[in-house]
Amino acid sequence: MKVYRPRFRNAGKAKNREALSATVADALADSLRTDLRCSEAEASLLSERARALLGRIADAAEDSDEDLVTRLQDPRVFGEFAEAVLRERQTSAEVRLALVERTFDLLPLPRTEGEVFLVEARGPPRLLSLVAFLFEAGALTVLHAMHLVYAVYLDRGLVTNVDRSTRSTVLRALMALPEANDRLRALYACLHLTALPESEAHAQLRSLFKDPGVPESMKALLARTVASDDGGRSILVHLTEEEGLIPPAAEDGDSAAVLSNVPRLPEGLAAVGRRWLKRRGGNDA
Repeated sequence: MKVYRPRFRNAGKAKNREALSATVADALADSLRTDLRCSEAEASLLSERARALLGRIADAAEDSDEDLVTRLQDPRVFGEFAEAVLRERQTSAEVRLALVERTFDLLPLPRTEGEVFLVEARGPPRLLSLVAFLFEAGALTVLHAMHLVYAVYLDRGLVTNVDRSTRSTVLRALMALPEANDRLRALYACLHLTALPESEAHAQLRSLFKDPGVPESMKALLARTVASDDGGRSILVHLTEEEGLIPPAAEDGDSAAVLSNVPRLPEGLAAVGRRWLKRRGGNDA
């Protein structure tokens, strides 16, 4: 006589669910191992951290691991994950650097010099802390600087999302970066200064003019910009056009929306720039 035992069928289903869960879990670890070029053991640990952290960072507590893989393609989410892991000293130096590099890989750039940068992707809230990490690790490059400029162009709040010491470090690092040209340096400096309280912007600007590590040609461009009667707007429009952030000769209807991101420097900074130019004997370096 055959005895019907449904528990065998249920056990089989449970086993299949466990196998599926393991496969999906492996997908998250495999994705991290591929993106970060780290060991399987490190990827496994990071996948566990991702599950725990993203539950808080991205309200993803109910997400499957496949969903988390997708979420981690967003530079805002991955950047917050990376910054959280950086604070955990048990993570190896190589993996910490790889996490930061991966964040920058996810940030958009114009594909060509002639392409206009019209994207909605935003940088992670504490992007400047990741730049400071790269600087302190001796790994900051002009490509990172370009990513930072474009991210801050879209969201000046990134500058004030970190403490004053961190943002001052980042500003000095970009101004002294040998591979960066004056246009990129000046554009970042102006975006940075317009995000600050005016008293801090004054102090930072004076510090830049006194810093021997900042090229004189960059100081001259910055001084001319802040000293301009229009708050540097015309010069900044040119700089942003050159960097592909706004289209040259845009139609009026388009330019009104695009130019909304081109700032004016506070009037109070003009006197600082004019004094520097006067000491230099004119408007040219």
